Amino acid sequence: MRAGRVDELRGLADAGDGHAARQLAVWLARSGHIDELRERVGAGDRFARWAYSDLLVRRRRFPEAIDTLRPLADSGIPGAQRRLARLLAGRGRFGEAVVRLGQAPAHWRDTMRVESWLDACGLTDRTTRARDVRREYVDALRRATRAGDADARWQLSWIVLLWWRDRLEAAVALLDDIGPSDWLHERLVYESQGPGLAACRAAAIDLLVTAGDGAYRRTRAALLLSQDRRDDAIAQLRSLAAEGDRHAERDLEMVRSAPQPMREIKVGDHPELEFLNGLALSQDRATLAVWGHGTRYWAVVVLWDVATGEPRHTQRLDSPYPGGVTFRHDGTVDELPGRSPWQYPERLTAPDGSVVAVRTRGRIRLCDARTGTPIRELFLRGVFAMAFHPDGTMLAIGAGPAGVHLWELATGRLVRTIATPASAVAFRPDGAILATADSLNRAVRLWSLAAVRAE
Repeated sequence: MRAGRVDELRGLADAGDGHAARQLAVWLARSGHIDELRERVGAGDRFARWAYSDLLVRRRRFPEAIDTLRPLADSGIPGAQRRLARLLAGRGRFGEAVVRLGQAPAHWRDTMRVESWLDACGLTDRTTRARDVRREYVDALRRATRAGDADARWQLSWIVLLWWRDRLEAAVALLDDIGPSDWLHERLVYESQGPGLAACRAAAIDLLVTAGDGAYRRTRAALLLSQDRRDDAIAQLRSLAAEGDRHAERDLEMVRSAPQPMREIKVGDHPELEFLNGLALSQDRATLAVWGHGTRYWAVVVLWDVATGEPRHTQRLDSPYPGGVTFRHDGTVDELPGRSPWQYPERLTAPDGSVVAVRTRGRIRLCDARTGTPIRELFLRGVFAMAFHPDGTMLAIGAGPAGVHLWELATGRLVRTIATPASAVAFRPDGAILATADSLNRAVRLWSLAAVRAE
């Protein structure tokens, strides 16, 4: 495009090259070739439709932009769903906006968006806190929800999420009006994740015993699991399953069948380790290195005895954002070159140097390390960490609360998902053990790869 070879770019786009189609659509919009852009929209080019919608927004033709973007949102593209929600909210159509936002995958900024929309619509009380939604508005939504208004139910559900962390009792009080909602159950579990929310989860566990006529006791079971109270969670799910709750029966089976770690090391009690960022296992299998950010230093690494679970040594790292740590043969650790947190995309090279995993938004692209040629793409959301198996045959991906995904590189096949929160992952040098860091409960779990793959 910079060289003026637009016809060649058109040929690539027409041949199905998505990157070329995206660049062509942007060029057509910026260079004023609107008729061709419209033709491509009519022919079903989603990149052209997105670019044309952006052009309409810049020209402040918002109703047309909304109609243009709607098919992309209806097809399930998360970015289009969020963009459409923002456009609807900007036109004062708050009810439609929150419904659209609810169709997209959960994002940590969702409640902030809803809060700003409520404020823009004059539905918050500015004399107190921003999250104090006007009482008369909430009461009206409760009456409409009881009368069967689906849009009011959606809006009330978002208010529950908005209040969940700061005004828990008020949020739980709205669940009786909303009634059973799988969507709200999943969002409440998502909003309860985080290393600093243990007190919130504990309070929610107590309040959800009878909330919503028992409809949200499944949410309570999920929170019990996140608090490491597995037996209590199983008892809760077993009770719901006995009452005929099929969702609880499915959750119970998943909890029972989930593989158990061969060892768990509680690292959260260490005074110098507040946030877990990365892991490494020694070649002699005796030591675990956990690095992260502490209370006094920018970054620290703590060495743990695998057999006893006791800390051995703590040292400060030179870089505030190191690339990780690795063990020397004498059992000490080396700090890997630092990487800026704003450096994007993240790249990880396989041990044999043949493959590079490039992490971008919503996907991981596997490329030939020598030529840069794409090999295949793995579409995932919420990727926190990656680690290659020492023999280069497998890639472990830590997806936060969604667990750990083990992918076979040769075929692109998902081998196994381990249901454990994972913000960092690392293989032992012999490849037999996988270590995962649970930032939520500040614990490191060791998994036998042979046992996991056998299940």
